[in-house]
Amino acid sequence: MAEPIIRFRNNHSDWDRFVIDDVFELRNGYTPSKNVNQYWENGVIPWFRMEDIRANGGILSDSIQHITPQAVKGGGLFVPYSIILATTATIGVHAMVIADSLANQRFTNFSIRKSLIDKYDSYFIYYAFYKIDEWSLKNTNSGGLLSVDIKGLLKQPFLTPSKTEQQQIASYFKSLDVLIQSVTKKIASLKQLKSASLISMFPQAGETKPRVRFKGFEEVWKTVPFDIVFRYLKSNTLSRADLNETLGSARNIHYGDILIKFGTLIDIRKDDLPYITNHFLANQLTNNCKLQKGDIIFADAAEDSTVGKCTEIAFIGEEKVVAGLHTIPCRTLFEFSEGYLGFYLNSPSYHNQLLPLMQGTKISSISKSALLNTSISFPSNIAEQCQIASFFCSLDTQISLETQRLDKLKQIKSACLDKMFV
Repeated sequence: MAEPIIRFRNNHSDWDRFVIDDVFELRNGYTPSKNVNQYWENGVIPWFRMEDIRANGGILSDSIQHITPQAVKGGGLFVPYSIILATTATIGVHAMVIADSLANQRFTNFSIRKSLIDKYDSYFIYYAFYKIDEWSLKNTNSGGLLSVDIKGLLKQPFLTPSKTEQQQIASYFKSLDVLIQSVTKKIASLKQLKSASLISMFPQAGETKPRVRFKGFEEVWKTVPFDIVFRYLKSNTLSRADLNETLGSARNIHYGDILIKFGTLIDIRKDDLPYITNHFLANQLTNNCKLQKGDIIFADAAEDSTVGKCTEIAFIGEEKVVAGLHTIPCRTLFEFSEGYLGFYLNSPSYHNQLLPLMQGTKISSISKSALLNTSISFPSNIAEQCQIASFFCSLDTQISLETQRLDKLKQIKSACLDKMFV
């Protein structure tokens, strides 16, 4: 029986059995010659590339680049509400174009046969093509440029319910996409707020106060050399061979996991933290490489922008070791609220000091001696530090919660795409 696992109420009839070739007419995209100016200058016709999908998602009304009518071949334009599917290079990505347009040669265009237009809801087709994406990824021609087996694709089932059921399915997924887009925008807005606040809530070069402060605080901030604030730098000195040991109880923590996947102030109690599960011989560990509450893990070398990023340890539930990183315990000369230094050390105010001190090209690094040439700014009033740390902790919590919500919505969409189509 041709029916999906999940259906809306009162839909009981089998889905009609078609194949791709029954339903669609196919055309290839192409790139007009870049050497002919009249094909490109003052172009008004959308010409889609993979970059357009990456930038604007799967429903495309306009493109980054445009062509002129003179560039259009005899086959004419792709019709609105047709599908473009990436069938070479980046395979298994599709979009619906909702304007007269063309696309480059990476794409194959699928338009509904004129005799079947009244039978189909365009958005149902758009969501049904996620199944086609999966098939395309698994069925490519070998040799030369990677491409989809088009002959095989034409024979693939494209089972079709009544138009009423199509519209119900399409409406459900459109609602999900609206939620996903809303949460995505909220996350982007929160991240922009955090980035702006990291600039405005810490003094910039030559300033003695931040531009934005909580009410009731007006004192000039202190700025002192790095080595006055921090007692010493410690890092693990175990060899790479030691990393392969399977004895002992201590675990190595990788800064890529902590600094990218987690916030500035982290709590290492949770069982789901992505530990690297290498173990160490207990007698090889010294106090100088064991992590403690209040330590700051400082990324000292990497191939990307994680260099110089930090995270502050709020709690450690079992013995952990940091490998190949600086950890920076605080002096007791100054009092700092939990989290303040973690956020300050990730601010542009501090990172602008690090940039001229970085070494290397492909792999950037910060030496211990270079850190001693930096300075630390902070308000003497511990209450102001607490408010700053609390503000950023709250932002990180909101970002984390919205990110979890987004992941859940995407999981729901993925599961429903699998179970609501045949």
